[in-house]
Amino acid sequence: MAMLPKRSRKFVVGKEIGGAIYVHREYESILPAEAIEAKKQLPNGTQYTVVKFAFASKATSFIHSADFDSADEPTVGNIVLVSAAGEVRQLKAQRDPFIYHHKWLFVMDDYTGFDVDKSKTRSICWLGLLNLDMKRIGRRSFWTSNVLPRLSEVSGVWLSSTEMARKLRVTSCELSHLRTNGELPYKKIGNAYLYHFQE
Repeated sequence: MAMLPKRSRKFVVGKEIGGAIYVHREYESILPAEAIEAKKQLPNGTQYTVVKFAFASKATSFIHSADFDSADEPTVGNIVLVSAAGEVRQLKAQRDPFIYHHKWLFVMDDYTGFDVDKSKTRSICWLGLLNLDMKRIGRRSFWTSNVLPRLSEVSGVWLSSTEMARKLRVTSCELSHLRTNGELPYKKIGNAYLYHFQE
């Protein structure tokens, strides 16, 4: 059974993976002092959406993701990498860019740039797919050709509890009673319930 990942416990917000934490720039103030200092080294006019802080090296990356709010899996664009010593390197966006999964981890639930509940539902849907090559899903080309066609089969059919309550115009308590009484088709993934709206 697929389990939704959790936001960073230490920082309350952010995606922790590979010895680093990723946050939307709106939450950069929660990062360690080294990341705040690194920002002072950015060239004038640097555009960035995501901040990555590597715990071991203390390096900070300022990453531009032009489609962060609009895409389900936003792309990694140009990067400005600032080392712990203050050295600056600029990395160009790749032709076949990496993409971010679970973008809702990078923000808090009250973030207004995109629908956070919808993003969580998206995560639940693709995590429920069988036989995913988890080592290759980080590249846009692989995701587009091997995952999206399968995801389109379930996307838009399963709704989160919040979305379903909104569609049916009921409270979360009433929704729970409908589910318990067997009046509402659903499946449970981790601690989350998904509802088949077309039924």
